[in-house]
Amino acid sequence: MTSRTLSIEANAEFLAFWAALFFVQGTLGGIQAESTRATHAVVLGAPAHEGRFSRPLLSGGLTGLTAAVVILALWPLATHVFPSHTGLVMGALAIFAVLYSGHAALAGSLQGTDRWGTFANLVTLESLLRFGAILVASLLAAPLIGVELACLASLGAWLALMISSPTARSAVGARSDVGLGSTLRKTGYALLSAASSATLVVGFPILVKLTATPAEYDLSAPLLLAVSMTRAPIMIPLQAFQGVAMNLIMQGGGRISAYMKPAGAILLVGMLGAGLAALVGPALMGIFGPEYRISAWILAALTFAASLVALITLTGTAAIALGHHRVYSIGWILGTAVSVLLLLLPVALDLRCILSLTLGPLVGIVVHVAALLRLPANTARARMTPEV
Repeated sequence: MTSRTLSIEANAEFLAFWAALFFVQGTLGGIQAESTRATHAVVLGAPAHEGRFSRPLLSGGLTGLTAAVVILALWPLATHVFPSHTGLVMGALAIFAVLYSGHAALAGSLQGTDRWGTFANLVTLESLLRFGAILVASLLAAPLIGVELACLASLGAWLALMISSPTARSAVGARSDVGLGSTLRKTGYALLSAASSATLVVGFPILVKLTATPAEYDLSAPLLLAVSMTRAPIMIPLQAFQGVAMNLIMQGGGRISAYMKPAGAILLVGMLGAGLAALVGPALMGIFGPEYRISAWILAALTFAASLVALITLTGTAAIALGHHRVYSIGWILGTAVSVLLLLLPVALDLRCILSLTLGPLVGIVVHVAALLRLPANTARARMTPEV
């Protein structure tokens, strides 16, 4: 939608804001991951902690406030990434961090206590509110800052459910298996890993902006849009499936079969999707305008690369479900570091992006799988509580 109402330069800056917004969201997804693990451990029989902050909403709120302080501290560095309306953008991101921590805590509690219907309502409402707000802003030909602020409408989803749904309010009251100190330490592991994963999954346009020349980035909107379009069909369903996968792996005691079948399915979808992207992708990209046409081989390569990003997401989910928070972090951090280094190669931008999104995740996948294969299935249940 924004490609039709914003100039290609303004749309490139919007994509950077979009990446920053979802980077914050992805990082705070660590709250959701730990909330899922902690509340599901109680469902499986672990004793619930009775401390005040053993409820994920309260501990998650502290994490969100800390994230907002960090965002505001980065304000002086943001002028390069958001040259237009830097103050408004950074303020919006800080507010988003505080409020989204509640969304993440609620989502994790719903997943951990097996309230899947309400969780589906939460995900659906969030997407509809964001899409509707951006659509209205685009139809009204709102300026760049108006479109950016419209993205915050999704924050109303969890607040609306808290008001209207007794199930959501009940899930917020669920307790974790540990107290505040342990929760914050374990959430810290999850946040570090989530920040690394968010860098590749949603923050990639910012990496491109930081490593490309200004002239390259001004013309990069078609390529960055292609990255988003090729990964959405794989990543959006997987994001919804992550909580299910975590619960199944915890219940299954860590047997390799719990994640081998979904891993094979992801790779198969990636290969089939790459062929389909090569056939119809260029025509679909043309819908956004003549400046947005991308070569078939680039779309095919980006689609297969998206399956590798999805696969490292799955192996990371398995690692955190079995208590391998350190392995989860190391895999994502190494993968992200390799991806950043590849963006510095002296080759064309499209080739740099393909190499970055392919080889970086492969490194992280190897780290995760090597650790998972070493974990005996009969000890997995004893390792459900993350390392400290």
